[in-house]
Amino acid sequence: MGGSLVLNPAGRHYGRLMHALGEGYADSLWAEDAVFLERNSRTYLQRIRVINHSAEALADYLLAHPKIQDVHYPKYTTRAVYDAHRLPSGGYGGLLSVVLRPGCDHEAFFDSLECAKGPSLGTNFTLCCPYTILAHYAELDWAEEYAVSRNLVRVSVGLEDGWKLIRAFKNALEKA
Repeated sequence: MGGSLVLNPAGRHYGRLMHALGEGYADSLWAEDAVFLERNSRTYLQRIRVINHSAEALADYLLAHPKIQDVHYPKYTTRAVYDAHRLPSGGYGGLLSVVLRPGCDHEAFFDSLECAKGPSLGTNFTLCCPYTILAHYAELDWAEEYAVSRNLVRVSVGLEDGWKLIRAFKNALEKA
């Protein structure tokens, strides 16, 4: 796994951030990892376009579904912020969260959802996880005090066809 951080030298916090980052920096990128990062970067824009398109189609479908209470997706929750800063050809990303309405069988929905299950994000395949349960298992009531549903399912959309994802969610919602 690798990443990068770019600081604006003209930014007002540049000096403090550079100092703080310099104290803890360690060059630990392995040569083999660098090779794979470079290879994966070659198709990055193409993959992001697919993910953006599929995630938006899935979010639109879920938002209109009668068993869905909430869809947390930038297009609906922070659109003005995204539109002000995203590239003209950019989308709203591949990460969304969904909460079913009370009375739905949340476990049946999650268990029958045909996608990989796990707590990661940013893979080439779609991953779903019961985020609040994983992150706050011993403090679910506390999380709900801050409007974070214990039944929230986080979805990290991958490269699958958007219609395939919609079918998988449609089938799972039928069991909910």
